[in-house]
Amino acid sequence: MKTSIAHYLTALTVGIGVLGLTVTSAAADDIAMGKQLFGEACAVCHGADGKGGGEFASELKTAPPNLTTLLKDNGDVYPFVKVYQTIDGRAETRAHGAGDMPIWGTVFSRDATGGTQPFSAELLVRARMVALVEYIESIQQP
Repeated sequence: MKTSIAHYLTALTVGIGVLGLTVTSAAADDIAMGKQLFGEACAVCHGADGKGGGEFASELKTAPPNLTTLLKDNGDVYPFVKVYQTIDGRAETRAHGAGDMPIWGTVFSRDATGGTQPFSAELLVRARMVALVEYIESIQQP
């Protein structure tokens, strides 16, 4: 009986360890995808470092914000939902006219190559935006 309990505990420990590696690996994959998307979609205005000094920043009416200080500027709480909604842009109404920032939810929707299900493309769009938001969270500076 002691042997079977020991085997169970060992299997449970190994399982939890593998699950932890899987979650960590998935998070790393998300951040890698987010970093790639940031380079493709955001760096031109926000700069490769996210501090707002991209090559097109001077062409904008409003300077792009420093994305590395969002945590600090929000009382040490990363504004995940606000960042997501800003990137998405489809749910926000722009009361004062069009903003300078493209609505990436629409851009990512056009680029999505979903499967046969009508919601597949939207799931891909949301996954891309979450990865991008997680990457921006990863570049926060104290």
